[in-house]
Parts: sequence; structure tokens; C-alpha cells
Amino acid sequence: MNRQQCSFANSISWILKVVTLTATLLVAVVFAQNPVPQIVGPVKPMAVAPGSGAFTLSVYGANFVSGAVVNWNRQPRSTTFISAHELQAQILASDVFKNTAGLISVTNPPPGGGNSSTGWAQVEVHAPISTVTVSAPTAYPLGFWLLMAADFNNDGILDLVGQGGVGLEFYAGTKRGIFHFGSVAGYGYPSVVPGAYGDFDNDGSLDLIYPTDVNVNSNQPTRMTVMLGDGNGRFHLGTQLRDEMGFGLTTVGDFNGDGKLDLVTKGQRRFSVFLGNGDGTFRRFQDYPNGDLIGEMAAGDFNGDGKLDLLLLQAIPNSNDAVVLKVMLGNGDGTFQKPREIHRFAKGRVCGGNVLQDDFQLSDFNGDGNLDVALCTDTQIVVLLGNGDATFQPPLFVDAGTQGLFTYAVGDINSDGKPDLIVSQYPGFSSMIAVFLGNGDGTFQPAQIVASGIPFGELGIVAGDFNSDGLLDFIFQTGGGSQVFVQK
Repeated sequence: MNRQQCSFANSISWILKVVTLTATLLVAVVFAQNPVPQIVGPVKPMAVAPGSGAFTLSVYGANFVSGAVVNWNRQPRSTTFISAHELQAQILASDVFKNTAGLISVTNPPPGGGNSSTGWAQVEVHAPISTVTVSAPTAYPLGFWLLMAADFNNDGILDLVGQGGVGLEFYAGTKRGIFHFGSVAGYGYPSVVPGAYGDFDNDGSLDLIYPTDVNVNSNQPTRMTVMLGDGNGRFHLGTQLRDEMGFGLTTVGDFNGDGKLDLVTKGQRRFSVFLGNGDGTFRRFQDYPNGDLIGEMAAGDFNGDGKLDLLLLQAIPNSNDAVVLKVMLGNGDGTFQKPREIHRFAKGRVCGGNVLQDDFQLSDFNGDGNLDVALCTDTQIVVLLGNGDATFQPPLFVDAGTQGLFTYAVGDINSDGKPDLIVSQYPGFSSMIAVFLGNGDGTFQPAQIVASGIPFGELGIVAGDFNSDGLLDFIFQTGGGSQVFVQK
């Protein structure tokens, strides 16, 4: 080959390399997807006084990307990307001019991306109060074992979906703290296992997933049913997942970062990752052995890398009621690392032994931006402050003031910007509700009794500002339905 031919061949080779590289980059651009963002835990500040002026709001979670936008009551606000774990938004003075509640969500830009549909946060716009006073409760024939609060009809007000009637029912919320029956949201809910919600078909409206068809031999649900929401409070049947080994708790999140919500489900002898297809259907991706008896399960970013991790509360067989808290760090591709033990409790009949309810909850009790964990034994609420690297400080204990059955929720009920505890107590033939105001460092003040003489239930507490007045309200799930308590 002469010099001219060699030069021509080198030119052709160079052109082919450029074309190949360009094609590879184009394919990467075409198929690259932003993840679905997820808010986990409270925002900071959790509360501001009305008329206090514009301020910077810190929002924590996972799967945030550059270009993400924080929304205040569905209206976008100027947002700064800090990390995949944190965003900062500029809230306007007009947003906090009077008593109200700011419903916080996050939107990631396309391709992929979308809204933070698996959870929400609120900013309470109200002057701090020292004494919590609630109105007489309003009873609703729903809730029982399953109750979820979110904006299901896209009007910026918290609604309810819960067990009632023939299965699940949707009740539309109003700014008066009153709920109205809207539609049947699902049929055939026979189980005490909770469900979950999220935008599974990427249409901008919340959908549902819940267990059905209990196996008479194992007493485990063998099917998960998806109900697709239309954004107006109506739902229609979607896909169904089947597993003869049974389904338990379900945790929702974009675990592989492709812009489609996925599921992690607890089974009888395993828990499984189901990747979402973005159209309301799912495919089984990976199973993990369940050596211990898994109780509670939740998703959050515990090491600050912006990827969703799994928190597991496991009951240890043949160990005199011992429970252990573990974390499995997410790799961002739908897989998880080996479990790391966080803390072991020698005796822990979790919330009276009912490991199907919200035995532990995620919050930021000391305001450092790191995700903390609260869980309960039969007489105490245990707070573990996170260090931001998937390790935790020694536990702090709160005496729940009851023996055996109780349930609790976390929220800023006195609008001072610090997480509080809302705890049910069962001293005899009826229940009462106590509030433990937080000090902002993981410790709490003595209990205030805010309600008593409630029909026995102890099935759950759901907190939210249901009348948008800047003061947190709560719902107590009893065996006869739900009691809605609105602050005066």
C-alpha cells in the first residue's frame, strides 16, 4: 500500500470511529432517562409564621436531578439543585401571607422524570402553639386496616382512600376538613396488609396497588391488584401480579432510575423487586431470600447518595420476640447490597406485635437533613438519629404510656418546625390520643392528652393538614372505621 492509499485508509478508519462514537452517544441520549423523584421525610422548615416573608425551603429525598423543580401547591418555584438528595426552593412571600398549608412535590424534567407521586410533604403556615386542641371527631365508615392520604383528584387538597364497603373507597377532601364519598376505588380487599399509591402509568394521576385473594393455607395474599386513577377520583382495573408464595408489604419507588415506578414486595420466604414498565404493568426482576421474618419495610436515602435504599424491620424466629433493624443500600439499578444491621432489640413486640402497621416511620427529628428512624416496642417509641452515611446514633426512648397495643404517627402538630409524636393509648375500655411535642433534637416533652373516650381500635394514625389552615390534623383508624380530628 502506497502513502496515499495508507492516508486514505486512515481517514476512513477515523471517520468510522467518529460515526460509531456519534451513534453511541445518540443512542445513549435517546435511551437515557431521568428517574422519578421521591420526597422522603419532612422539608425544612416544616412550618413558618404567616406574613414572615419569602424564604428558602430545603427538600430532601432521592432521585433528584439538575433541572428538578419544587412545587408549592402544584405551582413551580425557583429551584436550586444541591444534590440527588437535596433541593432548595425559593418560596414567595405571597405563598405564606396567611394561615395555610403548602403541599410540596418535586418534578424531574424529561426524558423520563415526572412527579414525586409516591409521597408528599407539607409546610404549615401558622404561628407556633403551645397547647393542642382538637374538635370532636367526625366518623367515617372507611379506614379500618388500610387508609392512605394523598391528592388523588389533583385539586391540591388531601383526599382519602381506605378500606370500606365492598373493598377500597375514595373520599374527596375539602378545605373544611370534611370528606365526601366519591367512588369505589377497588374490589376484593380481604387482608390486613396495607396497600400503596403512585403514578404507575405516567399519566400524572395517582394509582393504587393493594393485595387480594388470600391463600387459605398460608393466609397470605397471592395477588396484587393495580387500580389506575383518572385524576378525578375514579379508578379502573389495571394489571394484577400473582405469586403463590404470597405478597405482604409493598414499597414503591424508582429503584433503577429509568423514570418508571417500581415495587418491592414482601413474600412469605422472600422479598422481590418488580420493575415498572411505565404503563401500569410490572415485571419480576430479582428475588432476595427472606431468612428472617420480615415485618416493616420502607424506602429512603440513608447514605445521602441520592439512591433509594431499603429499611427492614425483621422479627428473628425463636429469639424471644427479638427484632432487628437493617438497611440494604441501593445501587441505583434495581439491585441492593447485603443487609447491614443497624440495631437489635432483645425484646420488641413491635407495637403490640402488629408488624403489619406503620411500626417505624421516617423523619428528621434533629433537623440536620439526615433521615432518622422511629419504631415502637410494646411500651416505647424508639428514635434512631441518622448520621447520613447509613449509620445511626444510639437509640433514644420515649415512654408511650401504654402496655401492648398502640399506634403512632409523626408530624409537626404545633407548627413550631419540629417533628412531634401523635400516639394512641389504651388504658382500659376506650382509647385516647396523646401528643409528645418535639424538642428538635430527637427528644420529646411530656405527653398532652388531646382526645379520649374513643372506640377501641389501635389500627393506625394518619396525619395531614386536612383543612389547610396551617395546623396539622390526624385520623385515628378504629375497628369501626376512622375518626377525623381537626385542630381548632
